[in-house]
Amino acid sequence: MLRKKIDDIIEGVDGDVGVIVKNLETNESIMINEDTVFPAASVIKLYILWELFERIKKGEFTLEQEILLKESHKVGGFGVLKELHEGINLSLKDIATLMIILSDNTATNILIDLLGMDNINQTIKNNKMKDTVLQRKMMDGEAKAKGFDNYTSPMDVLSILEKSLQREEIIDIMKRQQCNNKLPALIDDSIVIAHKTGDLPAVEHDVGIMFMENSSIIIIVLTKNLKENIEGIKLNNNIGKAVYDYYK
Repeated sequence: MLRKKIDDIIEGVDGDVGVIVKNLETNESIMINEDTVFPAASVIKLYILWELFERIKKGEFTLEQEILLKESHKVGGFGVLKELHEGINLSLKDIATLMIILSDNTATNILIDLLGMDNINQTIKNNKMKDTVLQRKMMDGEAKAKGFDNYTSPMDVLSILEKSLQREEIIDIMKRQQCNNKLPALIDDSIVIAHKTGDLPAVEHDVGIMFMENSSIIIIVLTKNLKENIEGIKLNNNIGKAVYDYYK
């Protein structure tokens, strides 16, 4: 039984774990600590992506619209934009894609500035995702030191993934994910997973949709307070494989 297998995998981890597995064809679901709040890490970028597409739908922006990369935009951590010379014109589609598939922090901060943090949070609130909040930009150590951080829960991630399935462009971006060392690592290369990872010290997340031949499966794995990050990576590996083996 899949629930027993996942429970056994979690039991071996020194840390807090939240998991949701949902078969979108049958609505069969497994929920473990689904309302627990976790540091969002880069999973928060899914909510920023949703806000962008909501505003495009309203006609405020277009995917083709360009933004000039400036030195002042650049921050550390994941991403490639920090390595490129300023003065490059990037479309909003380019920026959104880099934010997701390479978890580019510079791209993320450009979008937060463009969309407005308050607007992103209002959309989150309007969609009744009660545990999710964006309180700081990426790599903003000063804000974090003051107690401002970004949070989410497995149930809120389930909501944003189900909403994202209504937008083909969002799923297309997520399918091109380049950070594949967690949920997809132990499964057949032919299986497509549209997903987004996140990590911080003691935190390893991966959330997304596994597209099988006869079904689509949402898989959400959030962690915190890990003794070792490698435990969280292996946890994601093993849950991804368990779900794949069950539904293949």
